[in-house]
Amino acid sequence: MHKSFSHILGALLSILMLSTTKAQYTEVINSNRPSQSMGAFSVGKNVYQWEQGISFRHGDFNSFQNASFIGLGTRMQLRVGLFKEQLELVGSLDYQLDELSYQNALGEITVDRKGLRDFSAGAKYLVYDPFRNTEKYKPNLYSYHANNRVRWRDLIPAVSVYAAAQFATGGIYPYQEPFYPLFDFNYRPIEEPTVSVTGMIIMQQHLKPGLVLVHNIGMRYIMADIQQKKLIGTLTYSTRDKLSFYGEYQIDDSPLYRDLTLGAGVAYLLSDDLQLDIALQHSVKTTPKLLNAGIGVSCRLNKHNIWNGQPQDLKEVKQSRKERKKLFKEENAARKAEKRTNKGLRKLDKKQKRIERKLKKIR
Repeated sequence: MHKSFSHILGALLSILMLSTTKAQYTEVINSNRPSQSMGAFSVGKNVYQWEQGISFRHGDFNSFQNASFIGLGTRMQLRVGLFKEQLELVGSLDYQLDELSYQNALGEITVDRKGLRDFSAGAKYLVYDPFRNTEKYKPNLYSYHANNRVRWRDLIPAVSVYAAAQFATGGIYPYQEPFYPLFDFNYRPIEEPTVSVTGMIIMQQHLKPGLVLVHNIGMRYIMADIQQKKLIGTLTYSTRDKLSFYGEYQIDDSPLYRDLTLGAGVAYLLSDDLQLDIALQHSVKTTPKLLNAGIGVSCRLNKHNIWNGQPQDLKEVKQSRKERKKLFKEENAARKAEKRTNKGLRKLDKKQKRIERKLKKIR
């Protein structure tokens, strides 16, 4: 099942990579936080963005050796737009510091742990942008209802593909499993490979002004013994007063862990390049029960200089080029006309001086 899923995903990625488009640069920061999903659009060429959060993490597995852990974690992501507007390079890192306690035949055991839970580096590519044709999305100046209702074309998602190398994190949290020491793996030890692959398809729909739906469908640890299928859906609503709210579900399915996690949060835009957020995630199952609550920040260094950040509509770009060429021709013609006029004035001045010299000789 895992092999067939990975083959299908690989085929989809290959097909989608044949498409070409342009990414949509935004004047305000485009952050993936505080959700766990990844948006379809890149940060934009020559934009460097840092997203980081710190969270309180707690887990209970009462039905299994009365186990629990409590601690802190930090999740960081570096996003860089290079080479092309639709291409984004992504580096992710998750570090956790906690205390795990559980009971066995020897009594209660407590273990202090610290280490990486996740470390990956990859690239995201926007293969289809429905907003490329801006004529269809211009506002209707005569109808408020037409501008705020859901249109069929709004259901067409922007589509991106994401591929990354997943690196082993030292064996403290193999495959991000927080209760790893509880399991008896003597018959089949868990060994996370040094490098595995993550593949994902990202779909983003703008249902109406301020309302965005994102889905991530993919698989982690491809080519490893234990593979993880993942589905994330995020609904975000942005207000005009710089606030945005999100709700999210996340389904994980692997031989180690199967669960549904629900999340919610709020983000506030301090400036065009700085965002703060707060979020909460909680698992539905109690085997184990997981809680994650934290705050975060997203900031960017904006070196985007293509068309001065204006919308990248083909008709507008062509019209702008025509206007620049026309202006250049007019300025060139004006310079030539001025040059001819000055040349004519100099000739008249020379003739006038010759006439004056002849008049002086006659007198």
